[in-house]
Amino acid sequence: MDRASPRVQLEVAFLDGDQAAPLPAGDEPGAVTVLVVAGEADVRRYVRECLRERSDLRLLEAATIAAALPLAAESPPRLVIVDEPERDVLVRLPASRAIVIVDDVPHGSPTTGARIRLMARPFTAERLVAEVAQLLD
Repeated sequence: MDRASPRVQLEVAFLDGDQAAPLPAGDEPGAVTVLVVAGEADVRRYVRECLRERSDLRLLEAATIAAALPLAAESPPRLVIVDEPERDVLVRLPASRAIVIVDDVPHGSPTTGARIRLMARPFTAERLVAEVAQLLD
């Protein structure tokens, strides 16, 4: 006698690399939009974790420039936090202030500016929060 084995069907949704996902919005009315653009999910997750205490921020994330542009068009960011490989997004979003996460700051290059700041990795949560506060205040 053949017995049919029970079957379980499981559906899992994955975001493709070009898709973007909004992160939980800030709780406060008038939250400031911050766009995080990084190809590596670990980088996006670390930035999100660093800024989780800032309920006045509405965080959006994108893995690519192509995914970031529609998000920025729908909800223009006041600040972009971008990993160096995706740095070209700043050319497409020229009005935004930005923190660029780099492996090394070139010798003699300023790490701070009025609109764009370079932040070498590894960096601490405290440093990221301080840079965000300076650019948004």
